[in-house]
Amino acid sequence: MNKASISTIKRPPFNIPDRILVVGLGASGASSVRFLAGLGKKVTVTDMKQEGALTASIKALEGISYTGRFGSHDRKDFLGHELIVVSPGIVTDHPLLEEARRNGARVIGEIELASAFIEEPIIAITGTNGKTTTTTLLGRVFQAAYHDVFVGGNIGVPLIDYVLSGRKARYVIAEISSFQLETIETFRPRTSILLNITEDHLDRYPAFADYVNAKMRIFSNQTSIDQALLSTDIRDVDRIRARRYYFSTRTSLDEGAFIEGNMLCVCMGGMSFSYRRDISTLVGIHNSENLLSVLLASHLYGIDKGIIEETIRGFKGLPHRVEFVREIRGVRFYNDSKATNVDATKRAIESIDGNIVLVAGGKDKGGNYGFVTPLADRIRGLVLIGEARERIETALGPHMLTFLETTLEAAVERAFRLARAGDTVLFSPMCSSFDMFENYKVRGTAFKQIVEAL
Repeated sequence: MNKASISTIKRPPFNIPDRILVVGLGASGASSVRFLAGLGKKVTVTDMKQEGALTASIKALEGISYTGRFGSHDRKDFLGHELIVVSPGIVTDHPLLEEARRNGARVIGEIELASAFIEEPIIAITGTNGKTTTTTLLGRVFQAAYHDVFVGGNIGVPLIDYVLSGRKARYVIAEISSFQLETIETFRPRTSILLNITEDHLDRYPAFADYVNAKMRIFSNQTSIDQALLSTDIRDVDRIRARRYYFSTRTSLDEGAFIEGNMLCVCMGGMSFSYRRDISTLVGIHNSENLLSVLLASHLYGIDKGIIEETIRGFKGLPHRVEFVREIRGVRFYNDSKATNVDATKRAIESIDGNIVLVAGGKDKGGNYGFVTPLADRIRGLVLIGEARERIETALGPHMLTFLETTLEAAVERAFRLARAGDTVLFSPMCSSFDMFENYKVRGTAFKQIVEAL
């Protein structure tokens, strides 16, 4: 952070002590260290990973003054700081964090820290599936209309980096995860968008209700002058104090966004707008839901219909999300590596015509794989890899032809042998990547390289 940007930062609504502990040195952790050190704070970083596994983050902090403790946590650090900033990957009920709270420490995340310094209107998007696509597309619509717009958050650029930049954008559009929402206190978006809530991260949350509560926290600090956009499928909305606007793929609405035939419709304030569904190349009912939320938000902010339509028409989707790779001897290959939960895979299957050979598996997140069973008649074969393969086989093996492989390459080759002309080989893991790959992007890229080599 340069001195010019430091001088323009507003005073936050809480006092930041001189000594701060940052737990976890991922992307948001490293950005938090840079920011706090730039304010002249004495920062200590602790991470259970060894220093050699944090090369990228440590390199990003070259020239920054901080104390690093790697490979283990020291209880004294947790009890010796009034403010602790935790990375999203750290469970918030960690015993050392719980003890620190009892000792009087405030425990917040990077989103809470960053938002305390942001005066510009924030549009925040969350949901189990579709939030990155929605955030990206909405960001492009707003950039086309208003030009100076920041797009980030969980999507890749930490929100604190926006504060670090010294920019004053017209709007801040941020993807927010349930993990990030766990540690908010005052974070208050002008507009909150909740796309959907289905089973996910049950390896972190004791029960599905806990996951739902984390997602619903996106509305917790909004008031009646704010806006809440959500699917009609969302329940327990009485706690939302913001004005509610709905979107639906199931039913028409007097006010909101919905599907009517092959049209995407928006009705509000006595005005109505309609768009042909085929202006977008994004397939599937789940992407119709994403598009409706974008249309609804765009019209709430008065963006011209022509700008919205042109931007949607030009948006071809994001990598690793039901992404067409190639066709070989009549067999189509799709990369859906971003499908890290069962519902995402179910939506991907529903969006593809014809029979499917499904390649799945990875690190188990506690999902109910049985949700895919009703689609068994469309799955010619199931090829499983990774840590969760036996558990998935137990749930789905009785309903479909199933094979277990030890590598992704062997799985793709097996799937190609099973497929017939006109079929689709769909790589949609239903699991996280961390048992075999660094992240879903690395996993998806590996799949594409294997397909290209067939």
